[in-house]
Amino acid sequence: MQTTFREIDQIVNPMKFQKIQDDFAAATDLAFITVDYLGRPLTRHSNCSEFCQKVRASKHGVYCEKCDSHGGLEAARIHRPYLYTCHAGLVDFAIPILINDLYLGAFMAGQVLLAAEDMDLEPEHILPNVNHPITSMNDDLKASYDKLPVMRFEKIIALANMLLHVGNYCIEEAELKSLLSQYSKTSASVSSKYGTETEEYSRIQTINRLHKKETNQIIAPALQYIKKNPQESITLEKMAALCNISPSYFSKLFAKMNQGNLSYYVNQQKIDHAKELLHSTDWSVRTISEYLGYDDCGYFIKLFKKETKCTPLEYRSHS
Repeated sequence: MQTTFREIDQIVNPMKFQKIQDDFAAATDLAFITVDYLGRPLTRHSNCSEFCQKVRASKHGVYCEKCDSHGGLEAARIHRPYLYTCHAGLVDFAIPILINDLYLGAFMAGQVLLAAEDMDLEPEHILPNVNHPITSMNDDLKASYDKLPVMRFEKIIALANMLLHVGNYCIEEAELKSLLSQYSKTSASVSSKYGTETEEYSRIQTINRLHKKETNQIIAPALQYIKKNPQESITLEKMAALCNISPSYFSKLFAKMNQGNLSYYVNQQKIDHAKELLHSTDWSVRTISEYLGYDDCGYFIKLFKKETKCTPLEYRSHS
């Protein structure tokens, strides 16, 4: 049973999200607005700068709308945050909200100046042929321009990725709620017809299976990566990024799958691979330990013995 979403307000509740958006903008100095696929505002603009308000009210305002529209569409095209320099020379970025490749809208944020030391990293100008309004600024507009926040490129990237995780979390929650609602309606229909405890138990089991299936789909990229790369050092941040979710949400889903914590699971996979190597090669224990990313051979032997109740050499001799 698949969920179908056609409007962004099915993913982002504008009334509830407005407070989150306002607080995020206040904490980061970014301007922030959520728009639909046509660029129409879903929320009110949070922390819109004095400079941008004046530019939008001037003859240059039409280009502000074009920047927002182009930025959102480009983010949807590449399926990731899109950073760009607007026609007024400010850095903005768009975070696409996509369901099965259908573009529903975007988080639009920015209105900051790039730090001087990072000017060689300036994103591309989204409207390169449009004259910069700064070239004809009056004293009033120049005063507003000088109030704009200045930000390092690295921080802008980090904030864009944070919003990407927020967007993915909103999508995941909306999908789970929709699927659970569909199953609940189906189960309620069955229960009203038969009214038995067996049907209620079946309903609960169905919901549990649904939760597990959805969770497995979300963290599957990380599980596959761990299995295919036993020699690598695995971090929570890297695995969460592979799944396009936050580290804290990844840990929550990982625990739901009864996998324990990430480090325990990784060590289990490495020990399983060590068993295969002990069977199929004549590599020394130290070589196997180093291959699997353990700098301390003694630590590897300790982990192996804890998992198998014997040392690697004992395992090899008994197999």
